[in-house]
Amino acid sequence: MIDGQHRELVRRIEELDLAVYDNTAKVQLVMMIEYLEKYVVEHFNAEEAVMMEINYPDFPKHRDEHAKFREWFASVLGEYREKGADNYLALDLNREIQRWFEHHLKVTDAAYVPHVKKYYGL
Repeated sequence: MIDGQHRELVRRIEELDLAVYDNTAKVQLVMMIEYLEKYVVEHFNAEEAVMMEINYPDFPKHRDEHAKFREWFASVLGEYREKGADNYLALDLNREIQRWFEHHLKVTDAAYVPHVKKYYGL
């Protein structure tokens, strides 16, 4: 389930990336913001529940990264609600989410995978 959520986020990041260059960034930005509103709740809660279940030793650090992302997204959401969708916000969101996701997935999430496999006997 968690990997599926990651794949969907990657797909949407790619769509926003392409939209920035073909003049549909505003539409894709709105779609990404609506998606992220759900993602930061559902995905982060799912990951955190798994980490709590397996007693993951770096859970507090991982949870803190989620909290920082939630804070950043809240500021983006505030800017979006105040100013509306524009290409600059689309570019900023796209750049930041790509940077964050690449680090978070490859470093932070990758660190707990061995613990999940061991716990579930995979």
